[in-house]
Amino acid sequence: MTISTLELARARDTVRGLLDELRLEAYLFEVEPREGSWEIRVECGSGGEWQAVALEVTPDDLRASSEPGRERDSMLAAWQQALGGCAQGNEA
Repeated sequence: MTISTLELARARDTVRGLLDELRLEAYLFEVEPREGSWEIRVECGSGGEWQAVALEVTPDDLRASSEPGRERDSMLAAWQQALGGCAQGNEA
């Protein structure tokens, strides 16, 4: 599977936007292309405690969530639940 630099940069921008929208206190992330889906590894902290979470997303779903709409809202809700205590009260 060949991923262009532009496609990876767009994916990282989309992930950053989603994580910023969740208003995480502190986070680091990486986008790792995999066969069929991508793994988003997030390390986030709140109140001095850190957790690591791996989120799986298809490239199509990630592209669809780059713009406001139902797909983005759905992804935000799922990520807020997965990131637990790191999310600071954003109602997706």
